[in-house]
Amino acid sequence: MPGQATLPSLAPMLEKVLPAVVSVKVEGTAAQSQKVPEEFKKFFGEDLPDQPSQPFEGLGSGVIIDAAKGYVLTNNHVINQAQKISIQLNDGREFDAKLIGGDDQSDIIALLQIQNP
Repeated sequence: MPGQATLPSLAPMLEKVLPAVVSVKVEGTAAQSQKVPEEFKKFFGEDLPDQPSQPFEGLGSGVIIDAAKGYVLTNNHVINQAQKISIQLNDGREFDAKLIGGDDQSDIIALLQIQNP
């Protein structure tokens, strides 16, 4: 339309940052405890019997913050209860990773380190 400004393309910026974006894959087992809602406690008691642990898989994203050291940032909920963590790079290569630290209270951050890049 005449007189309308054209927005600049984001493509040049994306070409620079996309190699730092990774997929974070997790596997683990989680106990299935069932809490009874307050309104049903008079019928069922405080807690239902715990269910057997169930395997789970999850997927999230992260950002490489130090390629030389293999450091990746992600959210804590992505890796919560994971027993195996792997990182898939933008080029398709996949590596195991270990949890360096995280904050499960705020869920803001988890620091991972790629193993044997």
